[in-house]
Order: sequence, then C-alpha cells, then structure tokens
Amino acid sequence: MNKTIVALALMVSYASAQINWAPSYDAALAKAVKEKKNVMVMLSKEGCPACEYMENNVFEEQMIEDTINKNFIPVHLDVHKDKIPSELGYIGTPTFHFLNTKGERLKRYDGGANIPTFMGVLNSVKK
Repeated sequence: MNKTIVALALMVSYASAQINWAPSYDAALAKAVKEKKNVMVMLSKEGCPACEYMENNVFEEQMIEDTINKNFIPVHLDVHKDKIPSELGYIGTPTFHFLNTKGERLKRYDGGANIPTFMGVLNSVKK
C-alpha cells in the first residue's frame, strides 16, 4: 500500500509541475545572479497562436519544463502589457531571448517551435 501512495504522490507532483516563471524582468535578472543561471525571456502577446502552442503544448512537456526550471530563470513578458527592455527587440511573437547573468544576450530565437526543436534551442544555451 505504501508503494501505491508513493506512486500516486509522484504522479500528482509531475502532473502539477510547471515552469517557474519569474514575476518580472528585473526579478529574473536578480534571481539569475543569485542562482548563477541564464535567463530565458519569452516575449508574447494575447491571441498569438504560436505563443499559445508553446504554452499549451511545448511547455507542458516534462523534459522541457525540467530543462527550463533546472537551467534558466524564465520570465514571460506580454509585448502589449509589460515594459519591454529596449535591448530585447522583436518582430513578431513569440520571441525568446537567452541572457547571461549580466543581461547580455546569448541567443535569440524567433517564433514557435516543436518539442525537439525547442529542446535543441535550450540545450544550445544552457550552462
């Protein structure tokens, strides 16, 4: 019976796992310095189909969630609602900027991606 309870607890914890988004850009940079991780900035907007695909499909993949939470301080900014730092340009959404602890850009990725492609992007910039 104890094994069943442990198995159920693990399933619940995996089912409820999610990306640990920072509340703001400044908070993400401060936390990145403290935890010695790179920052992943997602620029999106309401009603963006590719943004919704990333949120509802790609970010729901456990491997993606684990990689982001382990290696990055993620922050999600809406281009119409949040102040976007001038150094974080975008043409469309989603746009991903990967920054070091000093806020210097390591990589930019424009558009949505399927799970294998986005995993490759993450692997190319994780520490």
